[in-house]
Amino acid sequence: MARGLQKEQAQAKSREKMAKAAGGKSQLSTRAAGLKISCPACKAPMSDYKNFKDHFEAKHPKLPLPAEGSVLPA
Repeated sequence: MARGLQKEQAQAKSREKMAKAAGGKSQLSTRAAGLKISCPACKAPMSDYKNFKDHFEAKHPKLPLPAEGSVLPA
């Protein structure tokens, strides 16, 4: 009988913990703020020019690489 009560208490505690976790802060806005450059060919978001350059050379080798200042913000 005691185990039944302990089980119910553990389940209630778990539900409370999950409710707190679900109501936590979302990192979507923080992530979106970090992605400042978008690829003009495929519109993939990048965090900086170095990542953009690596992506562009790997995914779009036939296209000329845009200059750093001409890459539009996402």
